[in-house]
Amino acid sequence: MNNTMKLAKQLLSENKEAIDRNGLIALLQSQNTSDNEEDLPQAEAIYNLLIKELNFEINADINYRSNIYEYYGIKNKPKDTDLVQMATQILNVKRFESNLFVFSKEGWQKLDDSELRSLVGKTIQVILIDYTPTQSELKSVIDGMKESADIDELVEDERYIGCHRYLFDLEQFQVINNSIDVFPKTRLDVELDKNDSITSFIPPHFDKYMSELANFDDDLRYFLMQHTAVLLTSNRKLRRGLIFYGTANNGKSVYIKLMRAFFYRQDVVSKTLNELGGRFDKESLIGKRLMASDEIGKARIDEKTVNDFKKLLSVEPIHVDRKGRRQVEVTLDLKLLFNTNAVLNFPPEHAKALERRIAVIPCDYYVEKADIDLNDKLKSEKKDIFLYLMYIYKQMMIDDINRIENEKVTELTHDWLNFGYTFMDKSNTSRDKQKECIKLLRNTIVKKEGSRLKVSDLNNKIEKMSRSSLSRQNINQLVKLNFDAHTVLNDGYKHWVDLDWKTIQEENNIIPNDKEISELIYEDDQDDWIPEEDDEL
Repeated sequence: MNNTMKLAKQLLSENKEAIDRNGLIALLQSQNTSDNEEDLPQAEAIYNLLIKELNFEINADINYRSNIYEYYGIKNKPKDTDLVQMATQILNVKRFESNLFVFSKEGWQKLDDSELRSLVGKTIQVILIDYTPTQSELKSVIDGMKESADIDELVEDERYIGCHRYLFDLEQFQVINNSIDVFPKTRLDVELDKNDSITSFIPPHFDKYMSELANFDDDLRYFLMQHTAVLLTSNRKLRRGLIFYGTANNGKSVYIKLMRAFFYRQDVVSKTLNELGGRFDKESLIGKRLMASDEIGKARIDEKTVNDFKKLLSVEPIHVDRKGRRQVEVTLDLKLLFNTNAVLNFPPEHAKALERRIAVIPCDYYVEKADIDLNDKLKSEKKDIFLYLMYIYKQMMIDDINRIENEKVTELTHDWLNFGYTFMDKSNTSRDKQKECIKLLRNTIVKKEGSRLKVSDLNNKIEKMSRSSLSRQNINQLVKLNFDAHTVLNDGYKHWVDLDWKTIQEENNIIPNDKEISELIYEDDQDDWIPEEDDEL
């Protein structure tokens, strides 16, 4: 009996929130029809402890054990079905995606079978006073609970972010107490206090790091801040799959580590895109919230992988094979983050579908002297970073923006996807060579109504800058396809109508020379993936 009292105190200390007060009160107050109550020392004391700690307004100094036995019709020992019914009645337990969740100090928590057996075992032993279920019985009870129709399904609420003992309300932008009625869509490993509030103050280490990651481009920096804020919410409308592109030693991996730190370890998966191709690879994505990797895989993305990628980005149902179990259709709601130092080659026919789903972020800053403590410094600012990002997110909601945009990011993303490039379908000229020519044309000419540009002059310019040899006929065809232009004959020479040379003013005082354009094309055409070096700041 002393052991039962000890278990009761432990249960109330560690799992008080898991007890369904209404269910337990109903059980204790069920009609007592037994006249043969055993004399169990301290039974009244244990029930008195439950009544006091759970604030029950029922009579104390009563041995309620006979009520419980009579309620379930127990004669000598309870049946497994009795224990299943008891556990579901007196515990706050619900189901989500075939897993059992129990309410705790930190809200609804998924428990594994071992944790469930421990909680259910203690609860049964305390309530029945003198009965200790075996491990075999507990296994049967847990299996029965998983199949029980009496256990309700949890419904995710996108309005809240679960932050340990508190919730963050994305409508009021305030920290509130956990509620048994709320199952937050997003759960973060961020310790908040009730008096915390959002702030426009940027934590200093985070401020410096994000400036360097954006190469001190204020527009790109704010773009990154906005997307980072979105990643910490369940907002799918503004979310994009983020791909950080650049050479080593520019801080890309630091961002990945920081974002991982915001999520619980069990909610994060590190896979490359190409690792989704295996039969059972997608099983590891079930229940995950963040897919973040310092590598993205080989540069050429095959058709099957890009189709899976599109489904992940679109939050669409996907079929998942499971080892030893039947295939299931699940909707994977993942935030996707990748690093790469090589240009990826996506099949061009998917450009339109991916254009609004991914953002390729240029990382041009080079860190000459790394701060080996930066990861720890950023983690120490985690709560302050969260409160600042929620301030950013609130401004986004007030402004009611439909899309987070940045000119550099859009240009690089379109280039990777061949978005906006129109190729000659029936041509022996490779798409790489055609793309090089289109890039040169874009850097050389501009659509300008009423202007005329001599065809031969343009051809000479492109031929001079190009690394590959394209016929003038092909150059002319690519101009027609990509600039919606036509030619007229003037003084015996053909001229393009509504085209003109780009001017310095039109290019924000920057116009690349032939060498710079050639180097740009060479860099963009590299297909071989170069292993990422450690680029921590």
